Amino acid sequence: MSSLRQMPDGSFVARFDRNVYRLAAVKKAAYKYGDRFHVLIEETDDFVSVSLRPMSSNSDPEVAVGSFCNEVLDQELREEIAAETNGIRDLLLAHTFSKTSLIDSESETSDYEQTSPSSENKRQ
Repeated sequence: MSSLRQMPDGSFVARFDRNVYRLAAVKKAAYKYGDRFHVLIEETDDFVSVSLRPMSSNSDPEVAVGSFCNEVLDQELREEIAAETNGIRDLLLAHTFSKTSLIDSESETSDYEQTSPSSENKRQ
């Protein structure tokens, strides 16, 4: 994180360097902390700024802001690991689904004429 400031109105502004943190990571952390803060996210070329205004139920907003910053780091690392392991995940999924039929094999071989309601009516 590049900076954290407390504003006169009691809100906090955290600025995250876009060379270090992805916008997706900031958004995921903001969503997770949506029950503790009113969140406003703004982007510039170099930073993602997050305004965090504590909700009335937030008993210790300074601690929660620190936890929010840790959550952004956690989400960034998750994004990085997902990007690094994307090929392996796709390979495992392809291998797994190549051994299973996505369509019920009985349905593939059944005679639809025998079981359709219109063919039942024609026989009577």
